[in-house]
Amino acid sequence: MPIYEFKCAACGKKFDLLLSLKERDKKVKCPECSSDQVERQLSSFFAPGAGGASCTASSCAGCSGCGGSH
Repeated sequence: MPIYEFKCAACGKKFDLLLSLKERDKKVKCPECSSDQVERQLSSFFAPGAGGASCTASSCAGCSGCGGSH
């Protein structure tokens, strides 16, 4: 099951939720303020590449997989 990142537009709280593919479009409420003004965030992900690990983020923070070369 994928982990989705969210940010509450009302209070600014960022949080993650583990949702099945069937649940991914369900209405999510903020765990901090219970607002339903929650926005799904664009997430980067990590996937091993053919020659070892590779970073898929556009602004790499220096993970051990790519050595921060991105």
